[in-house]
Amino acid sequence: MDYNLIINQIIQMKIPRKAEGNQCIYCLLRSTSLCLLFVGFANIGAGIAVCAEAGNFTWYNGGYIILGVVITILVLISHLIRKSRNCITFYILLLSFSFLGELGFALGIIFYTDYSNVLGEGYADAVRYSMLAACGLILLCLIFALCYRNSLNYSYFKIKEQELLLYGAKIETPKADLKKKEMEDKYEKLREKRDKKGVI
Repeated sequence: MDYNLIINQIIQMKIPRKAEGNQCIYCLLRSTSLCLLFVGFANIGAGIAVCAEAGNFTWYNGGYIILGVVITILVLISHLIRKSRNCITFYILLLSFSFLGELGFALGIIFYTDYSNVLGEGYADAVRYSMLAACGLILLCLIFALCYRNSLNYSYFKIKEQELLLYGAKIETPKADLKKKEMEDKYEKLREKRDKKGVI
């Protein structure tokens, strides 16, 4: 019996070529990630609008525009995270910094009392609530990304486990069968000798 051929066929049938995480979590992650595209554009637009309204360009407004650009780039590269643990880790890292940046800007606007005088009370409140909603959306996307990374790691682990088991079987099965046959032959000879001597 050709064990190598059998094991190779089993490996091809049983082991996936590439690991994939939970598809339900991935769909949720992609959906929230696409929603972040609006957050990125909103950040860029809000930063430009505030600069135009105030009549000057400050580091605060510039940083907010840069944050919007980073979030937009994250959305555009989010399709690369499906099967790569390195990409999903890099994505989570940048998303964490984006969340901290968005939260920092939101808290800065909330506690900056002169902001209402610059833009007007109604417009300033709309910006504050919008930024808090953006923080919540980024946090939700971050949670889904972490969950998907865990499912992707589990998928990698299962593939490696199957490879070890199957390749182990490829090496050990013929030896085990041969040893079993030798033991059976030895036992059969001993039983024949005992039968000849009248020992049961």
